[in-house]
Amino acid sequence: MAVPVPSNEADRVSELHAMAVLDTPPETDFDDIVRIASEVCGAPISLVTLVDTERQWFKAKVGDMDLEETPREVAFCAHAIMGRDLMVVPDATADVRFADNPYVTQDDGIRFYAGAPLLTAGGAALGTLCVVDHSPHRLNLDQMRALRALARQVTELLELRRLVVSDDLRARPEPRAVDLAYLTEARILELRGIADARNIAITLGLTDPATIHADPARLSRALDYVIFGALKLAPAGGRVAVRVLGTPVPTIEIGHAGGSIRPEWQADLAGLRPADEPVPRAVADILRAHGATVMDTSAMIGSPDVRIELRFPPH
Repeated sequence: MAVPVPSNEADRVSELHAMAVLDTPPETDFDDIVRIASEVCGAPISLVTLVDTERQWFKAKVGDMDLEETPREVAFCAHAIMGRDLMVVPDATADVRFADNPYVTQDDGIRFYAGAPLLTAGGAALGTLCVVDHSPHRLNLDQMRALRALARQVTELLELRRLVVSDDLRARPEPRAVDLAYLTEARILELRGIADARNIAITLGLTDPATIHADPARLSRALDYVIFGALKLAPAGGRVAVRVLGTPVPTIEIGHAGGSIRPEWQADLAGLRPADEPVPRAVADILRAHGATVMDTSAMIGSPDVRIELRFPPH
């Protein structure tokens, strides 16, 4: 089978290898995303795929998928990375690109596929977040919005992970005066599609101006991770309430009803125990480098209500 190749293939593969993620063990954050993707799209299988030179490798998967990788020439994702948006195949048997694919023609083969490319800031499509079904399937607009937003979360995880494995966190940050409310609002806008698909209300309350001295690119990634973490824990039909305050010190409050397990990044930042996995370790390190402290403002044990505060030094 002819394999389509992006025009920036050499740069794309180089950027993928620089992530140092291929053939690594499963990680909780990636597993959470495929679980949510499967849930919101109503598809039994979801995968985080990374398309290497001659194979696609699965960083995370949920559903009846026993393989760790497949040859690139039979990978739906090899086609999905050619575009900048979702590739949806409602019925693979009716698509000339895939009708003869061995994963389609086999018993109980693939019928439905939808994949969102994992796009870096430089425009490289490293792979996809995809959902798969053994029956023909369609996605509604809310499901498509959520899949796109979840794919952006995968890319954010990869970038955070790279900061740890490449030792880039040791590099000197580039701080400047930053509006904490602006950074937070931008993160919530990115996450709203996921919240809507899970019927979770995510709200933002603003009080007085909150200016901090920060590296906006790094801090934005860390805040994205923290707020998405609350969104993951909140039950379907629940609420995540975010509030930004400027006094007495710049603070982000996050409240949700999502159980009493303290996230790895929070335990690390609070000095209770180091995070086991690279991504929460990167988040704790970024927040620590910005002088942030974290505290619980509601009972964590035996209560479904969780509220945390992230406090930053004033600018």
